[in-house]
Amino acid sequence: MIRDIYDYVKRLSIIDTHEHLPFFEKQRQRNDVIAEFLTHYLSSDLVSAGLPGGDLSKARGNGLSVEEKWELIGDYWEACRYTGYARALEVAARDIYGVEHICKDTITALNDAYQKSFHEDHYHKILKEYSNIQISIVDSRDTWSDMKHDKKYFMLANRINSLIRPTGGGDLEALEELTGVTISRFEDYLSACEKRIGQFFECSRILKLSTAYNSSLHFPRVTRQEAEEGFHKLFHSGYYIDRRERMFCCDPAFTSYILRFILGLAQEKGMVVQIHTGLQEGNGNLLANSDPSNLNELFLDFPGVTFDIFHMGYPFQGHLGALCKMFPNVFADMCWAHIISPVAARRTLSEWLELFPYTKICGFGGDYEPVDGVYGHQYIARCNIAEVLSDKVEAGLFDDEAACRIARALLYDNPKKIFGLE
Repeated sequence: MIRDIYDYVKRLSIIDTHEHLPFFEKQRQRNDVIAEFLTHYLSSDLVSAGLPGGDLSKARGNGLSVEEKWELIGDYWEACRYTGYARALEVAARDIYGVEHICKDTITALNDAYQKSFHEDHYHKILKEYSNIQISIVDSRDTWSDMKHDKKYFMLANRINSLIRPTGGGDLEALEELTGVTISRFEDYLSACEKRIGQFFECSRILKLSTAYNSSLHFPRVTRQEAEEGFHKLFHSGYYIDRRERMFCCDPAFTSYILRFILGLAQEKGMVVQIHTGLQEGNGNLLANSDPSNLNELFLDFPGVTFDIFHMGYPFQGHLGALCKMFPNVFADMCWAHIISPVAARRTLSEWLELFPYTKICGFGGDYEPVDGVYGHQYIARCNIAEVLSDKVEAGLFDDEAACRIARALLYDNPKKIFGLE
């Protein structure tokens, strides 16, 4: 039975809810396969296993051959090869480049095959032919992006981080230039934010918040007066003299008010807000900052906003599941999840299917910078979804027809509806 369900899941077209890929294939950096694979995720596991930071920099650089780089990372790769991060890349090496296992004896052949990918339409091959992805939602990376992207492959999620927490005078100058608003009063800042959100809306109806890397996701209710006082702290003595060089430390009341102001605009316009929760990529952070339960108050205050909550909230997936059960406007997104921990993704999906409506789950987002990793991730995601659904059929919860219907919902129908895609 699992074979039949897997065969069906394998053929499904995917709407990919989150990526970090270059906006155009021509922007792919020409490097070797080790530098490419260490741009994202796997490097964190290698460091966790003990790889010195200096050796990681050498492996990412262009001063060594792939054989010399393998001498630096090989032992750490062996310690990590069973993690989701490594498995996704080994699947990619096998199916894209014909290399069964990544090791000392195969790294040269893998690199040779990888170099040939720059002489073909690699995005089409990986995203369309191999992964069967209809469209991917790509992160704009920053609030000041020009919003240009290859629409054959992507739609844009526009970051709002720098609106709610400008890091310095340069951010305000960028906002002024993009909106035509001169900012000297709090009212000016609100007007500029409103115009920028309007510009985002013309591009796509998706906003992205990832401030959990730097601070708590708790944004309490504050008064306008408190926020305005926080704004005026940015305009301390000398601000206008060396404006661009000024660095800001934003008052929490200011950031809370601005986020809530933007959510009010999103509610009026019917926009979707994607929010990073759970594990922060990299090595070392304050994990509690990203607990999705910190968002509880926002969910109460903005019932008209569609919240797409990322990364299954891992390791707070129980909290996210409860929030999805409580709030009709809160949706669970499994982007990144299947490679954070494949087994945790299976357990979580199994639990969620019996906790809240399956129409609230987005089953896949590659969340990768190297495009080959997207293929490996979707392969693992399809296997996970097929296994969980087959187990439910075996347990008698539903039949195989329902399993296929749910699989299609997770990978295609749900994100299509949530993001209002044609």
